[in-house]
Amino acid sequence: MLLLKLQARWCSFMMAGVLVLTAAAGCGGPDGPELFEVKGNVTYEGTPVETGRITFRKKDSDQKAYSAEITAGAYTMQCEAGPCSVEITASRIIPGKFDTSNPDDEPQPVGEMYIPAKYNSKTQLLADVAPSGENTVDFALTEK
Repeated sequence: MLLLKLQARWCSFMMAGVLVLTAAAGCGGPDGPELFEVKGNVTYEGTPVETGRITFRKKDSDQKAYSAEITAGAYTMQCEAGPCSVEITASRIIPGKFDTSNPDDEPQPVGEMYIPAKYNSKTQLLADVAPSGENTVDFALTEK
C-alpha cells in the first residue's frame, strides 16, 4: 500500500514537472521583430473619421499586418519598420434607415461602410515606418 502511495506521488510530481516545462517552452520572448510607434490622424472629406480601423500590412514576403482602432480621427499603433500598404475601414449608421426584414424583431438601424474601396480592399495607400525618429502618418481621404 505504501508503495502505491509513493508511486502516485511520484507520478503527480512528474506530471507537474512536465506541465511546468511545457508552459515555459511555449512562452514567447524578445525574439520577435522590433516594433515602432506609428500615430496619426485620418479624415474623410475633411471630417475626422469618428470610429474605424487602420491596418498597416508589410510589403515583404510574409505580409504581417498591424492594426489599430481609429477614434475621433486619431490612431496609435506598433508596427515593424519598412514599407507598408495601408487599409482604412469605417462604418456609420444611415440616419432614418431601418432593417424591418424580421417581423418578430424591433427595426434595426442600418449601417454602411463609407470609406471607398481604394482605401481598403483595393488600397493604394502606402506608408514607410522608420526605425528611428517619430512616425506620424496622416491620411486625408476623399471620395474622388
